[in-house]
Amino acid sequence: MESYTADAVSMLVYLVDALPNEADRMFAKAEAGEAVIQAPSTALAEVLYSVGHDKSVRGVSLAGTPEDARRALVENGPMSVAPVDDAELIEYAKLESEFSIHDGLIVASHRSRGTDAIITTDSVIAAADYPTVWD
Repeated sequence: MESYTADAVSMLVYLVDALPNEADRMFAKAEAGEAVIQAPSTALAEVLYSVGHDKSVRGVSLAGTPEDARRALVENGPMSVAPVDDAELIEYAKLESEFSIHDGLIVASHRSRGTDAIITTDSVIAAADYPTVWD
């Protein structure tokens, strides 16, 4: 089964139903049980923080509480939580100088879990030749 790593931006854009076609297709596959999307716990925390602080995404205000967002993504949605574990920290230690802490943890999660691609709009990750899905 295909598996993907999602960053915070992709989850936030999912919450406001504004994903571009290819990323939307991956989330739809996960909703249908045809793919797995793993969200590093650090990225989920970023999403919950954004929701709790009334940020807007793509011009749409985030509605609800952080708990509403957690339920929409994990409990009732397409995401599986990928906790930061030792394998991820080992990968992060190998590449921490190449990325910001947030990007580094996304890439480390992708590498340690062997996902097919990262769902992200992040050009730094794409430029580093990691497989990404967005447009």
